[in-house]
Amino acid sequence: MLSSYLFNLEEGMSMRFYKEKIETDLLIPAKIYIGNSKGENCHYPLHWHNNLEFVLVLCGEIKGKINNKYIDVKCGDIFFVNSGELHETWANDKNKIKAITILLSYELLKKYFPNIDSYYFDFEEKEDSKEKIKNLIIKCEEIYTNKENFYELNMSIVLMELCNILFKECLKEREVDNICNIEEKSEVNIKRAITYMEENYDLDLSLSDISREIGMAPTYFSRFFKKNTGETFYSYLNKIRLYYSYKELINTDSSITEVALNSGFSNVKSFIEVFKKTYKNTPAKYRNEFNRIKSKDNN
Repeated sequence: MLSSYLFNLEEGMSMRFYKEKIETDLLIPAKIYIGNSKGENCHYPLHWHNNLEFVLVLCGEIKGKINNKYIDVKCGDIFFVNSGELHETWANDKNKIKAITILLSYELLKKYFPNIDSYYFDFEEKEDSKEKIKNLIIKCEEIYTNKENFYELNMSIVLMELCNILFKECLKEREVDNICNIEEKSEVNIKRAITYMEENYDLDLSLSDISREIGMAPTYFSRFFKKNTGETFYSYLNKIRLYYSYKELINTDSSITEVALNSGFSNVKSFIEVFKKTYKNTPAKYRNEFNRIKSKDNN
């Protein structure tokens, strides 16, 4: 489901479409999620954050995209995202999917290596390093699941070991040239556009509005956005609106009309059309089924 970042993760997980704001624990310099799905179609659209992201797939298969590069992530593989990289993930596997996600604190890395923004991490071709990282992620999952005495301390020790491997074995300097500067400028504009959409999704937002905000002609912006995200402006905007409408639908007693208008849809009809395309059911029927299953699980 869209609201679950690939899977049905723990409650309280705060995901955003643009720059994801991740607040790490005072004792543990990371956020850790253990996700399970039962074959749902799961998609988390283009977003970014400063934290490093590790997704270790334990069962099933997911697909990802980092800076327009598509990646198949199979069981045992790690989907790794460097700081600030635009990325998205989805899974259409009808079988069970299980994964461990770790969002490692950017502030922690910056503390030990102030010049980190000029570098990135890469362990794709380093099997020994990859295996060490995989084992540490699994160890984090075990500590987090069991939550024995002083588990925060043990978790921090493992995460520091992970940082040590990254710095000593996986650190690479970023290359700077004219091509990179052009790509970086495009990325900045895409991030600005996504941020603006996220902050104004509940308004009557038009292509002209966002084009003016970014400083491009509407026709040029339309092509630019499609080229860099793989989808149209309105398609992406509807995914943002669908994310928030879904949360309100399952967590409140608001009417379907209220849910639609609160999320920026112009009318109930358009909301139902977009919702059915993703969830294969009307919002009302989906809510009833969701509440039925929830009630059954609680009994």
